[in-house]
Amino acid sequence: MITASAYKGKKVGVFGLARTGVAAVQALEASGADVLAWDDVPERRAAVGAYSHDLYEADMHSLDAVMLAPGVPLNFPAPHAIVVRCREAGTPLISDFDFFEKARTDMAPHKVVAITGTNGKSTTTALIGHVVDECGLPAAIGGNIGKGILSLDLLPEGGVYVLEMSSFQLDLTQSFKADIGILLNITPDHLDRHGDLDGYVAAKQRLFEQQGPDGVAVISVDDSHGAAMATTYAGHVVPISVETAVAGGVYVLDGMLTDDMDGEAVVCADLRECAPMLLGSHNWQNAAAAYAAGRSLGFKFEDIISAFGSFPGLAHRQETVATIDGIRYVNDSKATNVDAASRALRAFENIHWIAGGRPKEKNFTALAALMGTVKHAYLIGEAADAIAHDVGGDVDVADCRDLEHAIECARANAVEGDVILLSPACTAFDQFRDFENRGDVFRSLVLARTGERS
Repeated sequence: MITASAYKGKKVGVFGLARTGVAAVQALEASGADVLAWDDVPERRAAVGAYSHDLYEADMHSLDAVMLAPGVPLNFPAPHAIVVRCREAGTPLISDFDFFEKARTDMAPHKVVAITGTNGKSTTTALIGHVVDECGLPAAIGGNIGKGILSLDLLPEGGVYVLEMSSFQLDLTQSFKADIGILLNITPDHLDRHGDLDGYVAAKQRLFEQQGPDGVAVISVDDSHGAAMATTYAGHVVPISVETAVAGGVYVLDGMLTDDMDGEAVVCADLRECAPMLLGSHNWQNAAAAYAAGRSLGFKFEDIISAFGSFPGLAHRQETVATIDGIRYVNDSKATNVDAASRALRAFENIHWIAGGRPKEKNFTALAALMGTVKHAYLIGEAADAIAHDVGGDVDVADCRDLEHAIECARANAVEGDVILLSPACTAFDQFRDFENRGDVFRSLVLARTGERS
């Protein structure tokens, strides 16, 4: 657990008692703070016992700060009532990352790597954690992936905290300073929370605005927003790209990773040969970011590339579940938007594509140009008609209603060398609890088939 002596004797409110909030209550209590915790859900309030106190009725002037859960809106679609009360009283609003920043002065010397972006955050976070571990330093992975930041174990001297950060977390954070900040990409997402795309971009940019003068900013320049940020923070940027050579940075063209961080372009590896779990240009972007982080931490390029080769990948992110009768089954349930699905469609050939669910976006027209690698599309859920309308002129489609039927239809059509790919381009909430549940069901259905074959 992370504790901060700066909060000893302070009176701090915590609003929102899911994973982040409960960890915050425990960390504040262990730090010697007087904690008042609240959630609109009674069951969550019960989890914090005696610390439960109605913040709607509390005297906000008496609080030194209120820590908000990431899901609590600051401005859009409207400021939450607790946010309004804090602003009226002049009570500081903080995040668990701000608490972590205060705690750093009590911790053994360490480094912090923070990763954000619309897509690829979790894979890159896990990959960097794996690289740190393989290169011989202690690592702790958390934030928006796995453990909440305040639930992480303290690392010994030389340790590296590798933290995934969502736009919601960045929106709340006031003082967190990453030693190495990484931006992978920006495409429209969570616009209801940020008001518009400019608001979403501004949240991502906070990662670099808060960095100290010695911080390193690893920024993909393959979209206009990242390119603009790289210009803004030109003094300490390592640009990365999978589209063009970038001076002073790291780039991957046709799978070949090139290191130009020292001003002399050196081809380090063919990722197609040495990194089996990092297929496709989107994973090459993740690898470029992880490589730049590793080099900034002082690791040798040979050790970083070796670590890439043993990276096991993450569940639900282009996860190969099985190969049956020469047909590869890939679980990419995490692809909950068009951009994420497009990355998977570029990574494979001879695809039987299972897509659909509850749509995040207004249309799927951007995927039509990628149907050249798709043999057949099997559509499920609320978005089936919309996807059929937008890509049906470029590929044969079937409305399969649900995932089990889609898998059976794909099995009937696929032949040796084909890929059955679940990459929905939609959320799972119409038929499943979340994308993990959807991916787990896909895996179970596929593995049941291996039992039949046995």
